[in-house]
Amino acid sequence: MDTDVLREVVEGIPKGRWMSYADVVAAAGGTPLQARALNQRLIREGWTGAHRVLKADGTIAPTALGDPEKVRRRLRREGLRFEGGRADAEARIVPAAA
Repeated sequence: MDTDVLREVVEGIPKGRWMSYADVVAAAGGTPLQARALNQRLIREGWTGAHRVLKADGTIAPTALGDPEKVRRRLRREGLRFEGGRADAEARIVPAAA
């Protein structure tokens, strides 16, 4: 998976929206297995928009960017709504099938 494409996908997630780890990897041309290591890569790279990458069920991963509560606060400030600990499903961006 090309790093520049991955960065473009992550940085392209608009405020108030989110993508799952698997969505991001799929949009960047990666394989589902690569989604497992994406959080660590996002921590290392520090890309804008990395806090908008969540688990597929809309929850914030327990290790999200090393501080899941900070991630939740940032998303709420951007207008993303949470109900029952899950981000609004209608705000999710799912890549088009290839």
